[in-house]
Amino acid sequence: MTCFTRCGGFCYPTTPRPIFIFGDCDEGNSIINPVLPTSFGYFVSTGGTATANSIIPLTLASSRGSKITQSTTLGAITLTPGEYEITYSVNSTIPAGGTASVALYDNGALLPNSTTTVSGTAGNNVALTKTVVLTVLSTSTLSLQNTTASDFTYLNANVLVKEI
Repeated sequence: MTCFTRCGGFCYPTTPRPIFIFGDCDEGNSIINPVLPTSFGYFVSTGGTATANSIIPLTLASSRGSKITQSTTLGAITLTPGEYEITYSVNSTIPAGGTASVALYDNGALLPNSTTTVSGTAGNNVALTKTVVLTVLSTSTLSLQNTTASDFTYLNANVLVKEI
C-alpha cells in the first residue's frame, strides 16, 4: 500500500480500510475515516402458491452483518434497530379475479406505500416490484405478503434489505 503525505501526513495501513491523516500545514490535521460496509440480507423463494392474505415464505440466501436475519416466523425477516432500504420483486400470474397484489408488513402492520398491484387478464405473468425505506426503532419482523383476495401462483420472489 502506498500512503501519500502532505506536510508530514501519515496513514495506518493495517486497519480494515486505511485511515489517512493529512497535516494541513497551517490548519491542523484532516482525518479521512474508512467507509464501513453496511449490513444486507437477500431472501428468496423459488415459487409456489401464495394463499390470499398470507406470507410469501422467504429463505435467507446471502447476507453480511448481523442486523438482518431469517426470522423464526415462517418466511419472515428479523430487523434490528436502524434504517433500511427494502426492495422486493415477485413474478406471478394474475389470478382469476384479474388482480395480483403484494405488500410489506412490519410486525403484522401494513407498511405505508409498500403495496404493488397489477391488474390484467387471468393467467398472464406479471412482475410486482417496489422499493421502500423503513426506520426500525426496536427489533421487528418484516414479511412479504399476498394481499390479493384470492390465491395466486408465483414463479419466484425475492427481497433485498440493505442497511443505509
